[in-house]
Amino acid sequence: MQRLWLQKACLLALWGLPIGEAQAAAQEIPPAFAEANPRDTITISLVDAHRRALAQNPAFLADRQEIASARGQLRQAGVYPFNPELELQAPGVGEQATIGEFELSLTQEIEWAGQRRLRIRGAQRGLERAEAVVLDSARRTLSDVSTSFYEALAAEQRLAVAREMVELNEQLVSVTRIQAREGEISVMDANLAEIEAGRARAAVMAAERRLASAMLEFRRRIGLPPDQPIRLADEVVDTPSPLAVGVDSLISLALTRRPDLTARSRETEQQQALAQAARREAIPNVRVGVFVEREERLTLSGAAGAPIVDAGLDTPRLGVGVSVPLPLFQRNQGVVDEYLAEAERARLSHQAVELAIRTEVMDAYQAFLATSEEHRFFEEDVLQPARANQRLLETALREGKVGLPTLLLLRNQLLDAELSHWDSWLEERLALVALGAATATLSADLTSTVQEGR
Repeated sequence: MQRLWLQKACLLALWGLPIGEAQAAAQEIPPAFAEANPRDTITISLVDAHRRALAQNPAFLADRQEIASARGQLRQAGVYPFNPELELQAPGVGEQATIGEFELSLTQEIEWAGQRRLRIRGAQRGLERAEAVVLDSARRTLSDVSTSFYEALAAEQRLAVAREMVELNEQLVSVTRIQAREGEISVMDANLAEIEAGRARAAVMAAERRLASAMLEFRRRIGLPPDQPIRLADEVVDTPSPLAVGVDSLISLALTRRPDLTARSRETEQQQALAQAARREAIPNVRVGVFVEREERLTLSGAAGAPIVDAGLDTPRLGVGVSVPLPLFQRNQGVVDEYLAEAERARLSHQAVELAIRTEVMDAYQAFLATSEEHRFFEEDVLQPARANQRLLETALREGKVGLPTLLLLRNQLLDAELSHWDSWLEERLALVALGAATATLSADLTSTVQEGR
């Protein structure tokens, strides 16, 4: 059976990229991906799966809108918040004697304490936080894709083992039926072979069910419809040994690269900037205005006993006005407290994430060491002797040196060894995926780091 190893440069292939590069890599999917007939079978490697997930996974695409939202907030923060006000008053409209009396004013509220600059700073930190959040979403998405890919690949290999065992058992049943008719073996032995063949067919059905479930999950992770035919590519290479790299180095690498830790730092800075802006907004703004007014003019004329009132309009007058509100009650006290509390929450969250990262790296590192040793043990001390026994068993059976019960027992041991080998293979790959996710490291970078350590 073909041996599978870790795919070259497959794990988390886009995790270390900036957002722009990750989006560009997602856009590098050939047009044939989208234009191909949905009924055509698509061959997908793990690198292709990563690109598809970043381009087609609806959950990740929804998370990516966080950046667009933050950009909108940054744009709004740069907009001057107060529009000029134009006011016209004409109290005498509808009265013939007072037509033309009016007051026209234009006022503008002016920020002068640097509030806008602080709002822009807070929004900029918010954009940086959103970019880190999206990168962390990409990290988790690619980890899920890698896990689904290896689970489906292992399910394929387990199914191949089960089908191979069915073929061997069917051949054995054909032989035992002939031997039973000729009286060379007992009916009990013949029935035993039939039972083992039925168990093998049941194992194939169970393996097919697990493979179908794994493939459905893999399609969902990369944004494909559940009925899209796909085939997994198995271009893989050896797994790098992590023994040459200390766990302290991996922890330091993770603390440098993990985007969720960066997001907490940017959130703390954002809330601190917003708290400073809220304090500055408590400083009164100045309202400056100009106005033009024209009022009614009354004059008296005629004899003293019979005065005549002559109504008219004065010449328009131009004036200026300045107003400053007194900050006696509203000084953004509660808003400042809220932002400071959010900043403290983000700081504590940063500490919690840092502790979680250290734990994740330690756990993933120890798991990889254990699973690598387990896989090596199954491969060298279990699988190879079992396969050697199978070859010796076939020779002994032809020479009549072994009975049918012994043959079935040893064959079942080989089956268990093959399945356990692929279980340990899968656990080793999943542990490496977890280690890559914990350190947010490119597989190529991790491999080169290991080789340099050697």
